[in-house]
Amino acid sequence: MKKLMILICGVAALLCAAFCGCGKQITAQDIYTQCIDNVVEVKAVTEGVGESFGTAEIISTDGTLVTNAHVVTYTRLNAVNTFEEYFIRFSNEEDYRAVTLEKYDSEKDIALLKMSDTAGLDLKPVKTGNSESLKAGEEVYAVGNASNYGIGIFKGIVSIPLINVVLDGVTRSVIQSDLTIAAGNSGGALLNARGELVGITTFRTKDNSGNVIYGIVYSIPINIVLEFINAVE
Repeated sequence: MKKLMILICGVAALLCAAFCGCGKQITAQDIYTQCIDNVVEVKAVTEGVGESFGTAEIISTDGTLVTNAHVVTYTRLNAVNTFEEYFIRFSNEEDYRAVTLEKYDSEKDIALLKMSDTAGLDLKPVKTGNSESLKAGEEVYAVGNASNYGIGIFKGIVSIPLINVVLDGVTRSVIQSDLTIAAGNSGGALLNARGELVGITTFRTKDNSGNVIYGIVYSIPINIVLEFINAVE
C-alpha cells in the first residue's frame, strides 16, 4: 500500500509539473543571469550639451538594440535634437563600444541603435514575450542601468497591464508596475517571471508639486515596441 501511495504521489507530481506549471521556478538570480549579456548601458554625448545615460536591449544578432528615444535625444529651444556620439557598455567590460542611431520616434519614445563592430562577439538577443498576456498581480522584473551604476535587477508586480497616460501632451498606452527604478533605467528591460521581455521601462510621473512619484513605473509594451521595430520605412 505504501509503495502504491508513493507511486501515485510521484505521478501526481509529474502531472502537476507538466500541466500546472509548478516545475522548477525561475528565480530573480536566474533571470538576471539570463539577460546580463543582452541588457547594456547606454551613453549619448554632445560636446557643449552634456551626456545622457540609459539602458538598451540587444534584439538581433546583427547588433541592433532598442532603447527609449529620450535617452538618445535632447530638447533645446523646443526642438528635439540627436546627440553627436553614442556608446554602449556590457556589464563585464570597462570600455564603451561605439554604436549608431538607426531611427527614433519621440512620441512613441522608442529608438534603435546598432553596434558599429560586432567582431568576436557572440550576441544573444533577449527573448521577447507577449505583453497582451500580462495580468494584474503578475511578477515582473526591471533590469537596467539605475543611476548609471551598472546593470541591476529590481522586482515588482504588474499594477495595470495596459493604461493610457498623458505625458508631455502625448497619450501613451503603457504598462503600470509597482517597481522602484532610478534615472538610467530608461530604455531598460521589463521582464516577466519567465525572463521574457514584455516591455521597456520608460518613465515615472510627478505629483502636483513636481516631485517624482516613486514606486510606480510605466513601460512601453513589447508588442508596441515590435511594431516600431518591424515597421517598413
